[in-house]
Amino acid sequence: MSEELDGTRRALEAAVAAASGAAELTRLLADYQERLARAAVSEAEALTRLREAEARLRTAEKQVAQLAKNLAEQRYQTEAAQWRLESVQASRWSKLGDAIHTKNPGQVARTLRDPISKRPAPKRSDFAPTPPAVEATPVAPLAPRTAGPEVSTPMAEGFVVPKGPLTRPYLTVAAIVDRQSEALFRYEWRQVTNFGPDNWQAMLDQHRPHLLFVESVQPGPRQGNGGRWLEELAGRTRGLRDLVEECSRRGIRTIFWHSGGPLSTAVPMASLFDRVLATSEARAREWRAALRHDRVGVLPHAVQPRVHNQIPAAGERDGVGLLGTAVLGDPPPDAGWRPLVTGKATYDDLLTAYRAVSMVLAGPDADARTIEEISACGTPIMQLTAPVDQASVPRALDSVRDYLAAGAECATEAHLAWRSTVPVTPLLDPVLDAAELASVRNSATVTAVAAVSGPAALDHLLAQLERQVRLPGQLVIVTDGLDPATVEKAVRDRLPGARRDAPWPGTFGSAGFEDLVVREAGTPMTRGAALDRALRLADGDLVAVLDPRDLYGEHYLADLARYFAAVDAEIVGKASFYAHITDTGATLLRQPGAEHRFLPELAGATLLARRPALVELGIADMSEEWDEVLMRQCRTDGVRVYSADRYSYVCRRPSTEGRLLVSAHFEGYVHPDSLALI
Repeated sequence: MSEELDGTRRALEAAVAAASGAAELTRLLADYQERLARAAVSEAEALTRLREAEARLRTAEKQVAQLAKNLAEQRYQTEAAQWRLESVQASRWSKLGDAIHTKNPGQVARTLRDPISKRPAPKRSDFAPTPPAVEATPVAPLAPRTAGPEVSTPMAEGFVVPKGPLTRPYLTVAAIVDRQSEALFRYEWRQVTNFGPDNWQAMLDQHRPHLLFVESVQPGPRQGNGGRWLEELAGRTRGLRDLVEECSRRGIRTIFWHSGGPLSTAVPMASLFDRVLATSEARAREWRAALRHDRVGVLPHAVQPRVHNQIPAAGERDGVGLLGTAVLGDPPPDAGWRPLVTGKATYDDLLTAYRAVSMVLAGPDADARTIEEISACGTPIMQLTAPVDQASVPRALDSVRDYLAAGAECATEAHLAWRSTVPVTPLLDPVLDAAELASVRNSATVTAVAAVSGPAALDHLLAQLERQVRLPGQLVIVTDGLDPATVEKAVRDRLPGARRDAPWPGTFGSAGFEDLVVREAGTPMTRGAALDRALRLADGDLVAVLDPRDLYGEHYLADLARYFAAVDAEIVGKASFYAHITDTGATLLRQPGAEHRFLPELAGATLLARRPALVELGIADMSEEWDEVLMRQCRTDGVRVYSADRYSYVCRRPSTEGRLLVSAHFEGYVHPDSLALI
């Protein structure tokens, strides 16, 4: 009985503590909302005064314009009349009349001989205006706006394949591929596809490719090169054989990629090429046995971040897309289920369809390549072990509804699926090396900068760094109250490889740092000033700003760096993120729905930026709101800023200071470590 009472007492104490925390959070929310309302009223009044001043300025400009027109014309007419009078008085006939009136013949003669001089005629541009009185325009007062900041709208209707820089601009590849692979490789090299059996010789002379890359293209709406090579790939004509032979004579490497279809039908044509690629090691063994040589490699199905990414299309996601034989027979009526891929759908249509549905229901025979591309687009997938028949439709409907209703879990699974997809860029390096072609590309080294003010902050910062799957190539720390030698020793002890005499290749997944820079502040500095000093010492292509107070998951740097391969932006960070209030134990999700959008409203502790752009912007000499100043400058200068996902970062603060409660959603009393692990 006593144990039950003790258990009841502990449960009541925990409930009271939770209720107290909830009450405190409610009070803080109400207080913050009241202050936000007062600030909104003040902002509206200030905007009203601003518009009144702008209206007065426009009125004054109208006065000046009116004066310039009226007064200039009046002064011009006066001066013109005076000039005409002077011209008449100075004329020869007027002077001759005066001379004749004197009855002196000598005076008449001199008048006839003297030259006539007149001053130039006046011009309208010689006169300055003065403003007349003009009635001022009344200004209507603005209503206060208490809503939080708005997020940006989707980029475009549907999804448009963007333009972008090439990873290997020095490499020219003549490609016979389908539309799906054309989008996959279009940013990897200078790709030439607009040629056929009738003009390939002119293409070789004009573009001088380094490589001929041919895929086992299948007939259909996604066939490439206008379908001009289907007969040659089937071996019915000699066009492709002649092209491969000419490439061999010119020293152009040739590669055949068997991306799908029966192996037996592809062997005769593939045997003509220098190298053959399969999509898996098991298929590669079959190819080695069929060709009886070892010039066979592996190029698995992958994704192109510039095409397969989480940037949303216009409109809300709606309905369920069916992939493969997910449903036997007709889809359930009124269930919102529809085939994702139709027989006539082009690849551009498919890229839009990936982003148009709330989730994809994939049958056991669903194409693995399409599933990976859907995952890279951030669309949730429910993989079925067996197709749904009419008898199991109600149970399947309940499962789909439950899956979609669990919004947070569904989004987390979609994010993890995106992370597991493999970009094609690193997969091409061994392929090009085996073909004896140069493969040099920028690996985008990262410099992490931080301002540290004590041993506890340093220890926490190093704990966040040592668990990163991608370590930065350089670490720059500005300390306040810590000896630089002590900081360097702590870094060397906690992060092996951070030694000046043992450089590491600062690439993805590197084991240590290329460089460690530690500077002492000397005089008291704000957080923004310390970060700006660290920024000036950075050498990496990208600069990550870290806050020693916050939590960073192991995939934090790797995920953010990957977004630079997907979007054309100068700064990537998080507008939507989790915040943990240590005084109350409450956890908030700030700005839900502000993910995967171009939106310059990012948290300063989540920034990963291109170093030249961030150096030009600079970091303001402020302690807590330097990121607001930076974001305002980005909007002024037109710097593109991208808001990534909400995961792998948790902002920790003792109270709801600053902007934490703006557009925030209460998530409950969740431990922050569990959120940072995602």
